[in-house]
Amino acid sequence: MEHAPWSKNGHPVAAYWNMGCPNANAAFAELIRVSRRDMRARCVMQLASERARHVFLPFAGWLVAAKVDPDGARQIVDFVLPGDVFDPATASTAIAAVDVAAVDNVQLAMIPRKAWHGYLETHHAAWALSVRQTAAGYGRMAERMLRLGKSSAETRIAYAICELCLRADPFGLVADRAFHLPLTQQVLGEYVGLSSVHVNRTIRAMARAGVLDYHGQLEVIIHDLAALAAMAQIDPAELRAAIIPSPG
Repeated sequence: MEHAPWSKNGHPVAAYWNMGCPNANAAFAELIRVSRRDMRARCVMQLASERARHVFLPFAGWLVAAKVDPDGARQIVDFVLPGDVFDPATASTAIAAVDVAAVDNVQLAMIPRKAWHGYLETHHAAWALSVRQTAAGYGRMAERMLRLGKSSAETRIAYAICELCLRADPFGLVADRAFHLPLTQQVLGEYVGLSSVHVNRTIRAMARAGVLDYHGQLEVIIHDLAALAAMAQIDPAELRAAIIPSPG
């Protein structure tokens, strides 16, 4: 996928974080300017149990937040998409709860936590948007945990595709229900708690049923949204309202 460079005027993430106040927008643009980084796919930017010094705001490419057990098995907790601000710190505010890494090549801001919190304290509209993002994260985590604990492989994968499609859509990454997941089947499996073999088998069955097509890693075309939503056990409009924070 071609990633557009950051522009404080034209980039969709800048538009999303437009606070409607010249001072707030200028402060935000400056935070991005001094914190901008380019990272290659799979680069690790934060390790769990180490000091959390930054919040992460991607504006092109995806990040992953994950936990690794003592045997080396990884469970993905969440994906961080363009426009999301992710703070990995635990309640102690000093230690990271998760690893943070680039899924694909990513352009992002690694903003010092103190600077970000100072920005939110100064600009109420930014603080309010941050609160809505946090609430959206709780909403999608609740939906995903329900399916991880109680649902079939088909439901887990269908839900993940629906969730990620809805989340990608506000930033122009989805067209005519065709979208790019920068994920291998192994990574998708780490998100839904399944082996890559189980993921492959399930997606192939969905394709044979005419629900979707997929290519590579993973170009998805949804042919039957109603069938996919039924598999995921969701109402797309209700899920969008629960997991997509409005900009204002």
